[in-house]
Amino acid sequence: PAASSGPPGSACAGIMTVVAAACVGAAAYAKRAPAQGRSSQRHRGHAFRTTVRSTALATPAWRGGQLTQSSLPLRPDGSVNYESIDRSPVSKVLMGTIRQSLVEAAGVDSELPGYDGLMELVRAMNDMQGTAEDLQRRARGVFENLLPSLHIGWAGPFWKNSIQPKFPSWMTNYAFSMVFCSLFPWLMGPMKGEDFVDVEVPKSLRRVLFFLPAAMRVPQGVVAERCRFLEQSGCASVCVNTCKVPSQNWLRDDFGMQVHVEPNYDDFSCRWHFGKAPPPLHEDGAVMSPCFVKCPSKQKGSRDARSQRQQLRAADDARLLAAVAESVGSGALVGVAAGGGGSKCVNLA
Repeated sequence: PAASSGPPGSACAGIMTVVAAACVGAAAYAKRAPAQGRSSQRHRGHAFRTTVRSTALATPAWRGGQLTQSSLPLRPDGSVNYESIDRSPVSKVLMGTIRQSLVEAAGVDSELPGYDGLMELVRAMNDMQGTAEDLQRRARGVFENLLPSLHIGWAGPFWKNSIQPKFPSWMTNYAFSMVFCSLFPWLMGPMKGEDFVDVEVPKSLRRVLFFLPAAMRVPQGVVAERCRFLEQSGCASVCVNTCKVPSQNWLRDDFGMQVHVEPNYDDFSCRWHFGKAPPPLHEDGAVMSPCFVKCPSKQKGSRDARSQRQQLRAADDARLLAAVAESVGSGALVGVAAGGGGSKCVNLA
C-alpha cells in the first residue's frame, strides 16, 4: 500500500496504544516521584538548572565558553561522547533517513560519516542562496519527508484527526514528550521530561489497571541538557531556521500539536514546551542573540537571529506604514515614524 495510507484497524490500535503507553509510563513516573518525594525532586531539578545556568553565565557558550555539563562521558577535549546513543539501531535508522533528505535538499553529499556528515549537510543547506524563510521551508521539507520515508506517512494525519482533538491535552503532551525522549537523543542529546502536572487517575481505570496510583505526575515537555544539534552547528541562525521554526510549524500543521522550542544560547540546553503556542518570531527570545563568536556559517551577519528580528520588525513597520497610507486621505497630516522600539503615529502638522 502507499506510504500515506493507514493499515486496517490503525485507528483502534493507535488509540489503545496511546492510552496504554500513557498509563504505564505515567505510573512509572509516579513511582519515581511519589508524593512525599516531589519537593525534593523539584529541588534537585532546580539545583541542576541553577548549576548549569551559573556556569553558562560566567562564560556563555555562544561567546565560546567551554561547557562541562553532560550525563554522558566526556572526551579529553571536553566534547560529549555519543557513541552509546549513535550505535542504537533506532538512531542509525533515523539519522540515515534524515541524512538522505538533507542530501536531496542541499544537492550535495558529505564524505564524513555519521553525525559529523549530517551536520556538514545542514551547514551546506544553511549556506544556500535565499532568505531565512527559504531556509525554513527547505528544513521543514526534511521533517515532512521523515515519516513517509519510513512508510508511516499516515501517522501525522491520523494523530491530528483522531488523537489530538479527542484526548486530554496532558496525555497528548505526555506522548510527545516520551517520543522525543525515546527517539531523538541522537539528534539533541540526552533529554528528560519537565513541566510536570498532577493528573488524577479515574477509579474505574484503577480497578482495571490496579498498579496505577491515585494521582500521577506526567511531563508536558522535555529539556535537552546540552543540545547536540545547537552545539555542533555553532550558529543561532541554524538553530532558529533549520530546527526551531520548521519544527514548530511542522508539528502544528501536520500533527495539530502546538510547541514552543526554547533554546538557551548561554548553556546550549533546549526546552520543548508541548501544548504551548510559540510567541511571534520577532518577540521570541531565540531571535535576540547576535552571531556566535565561533559561528562557521558563510551567511554570518545576514541570517543571524538578531538580524532576523530586525528584519521582522522592519517588515511590520512597512506594513503599518502602508495601512496608514491607505486609510488617510490626501489632506491628512498623519505619518508613521519607525524607531528602535517599533512604530508610532506622529502628527506632521
